[in-house]
Amino acid sequence: MARSSSHSLPARGSLVVLLAVFGALAVGGCGGSDDDAADQRAGDETSVRKALSDLQAASIAGDGNRICKAIFTPKLAQSVKTSSKSGSCAEEVRRNLFSPTTRLTVQSVSVADEANASAKVKEASGETSTVYFVRQSGRWRIRSVQAA
Repeated sequence: MARSSSHSLPARGSLVVLLAVFGALAVGGCGGSDDDAADQRAGDETSVRKALSDLQAASIAGDGNRICKAIFTPKLAQSVKTSSKSGSCAEEVRRNLFSPTTRLTVQSVSVADEANASAKVKEASGETSTVYFVRQSGRWRIRSVQAA
């Protein structure tokens, strides 16, 4: 169930560029819909939006460590780390993920099931990306990003 309200977030660069460079592969969620779970899905949509907001706050603060340890999945953080010249996910995120002039707008959030979700985001450049999430330890974490 997708919700299509827009929400602007200040950003600093391109998620797609960094994650594409570091070989992050998009993994779509499984489908499924249950009217009894509508409230849970609405709460999950809010939590996914919060995860994107947390990403923005951490990036503006230059907190690459938080992004790599709490917002990205461990597998994504490891992929960034092993693919980077610096050998550090946090350093690569701080250096390459965002720029002060970029803005992201969350166009929609879709919760596929209790463990998988995605969000469509539009950058100030007009490019649209899909951010894929997985629930780990009760939190939604970014597992990949794909240009739409």
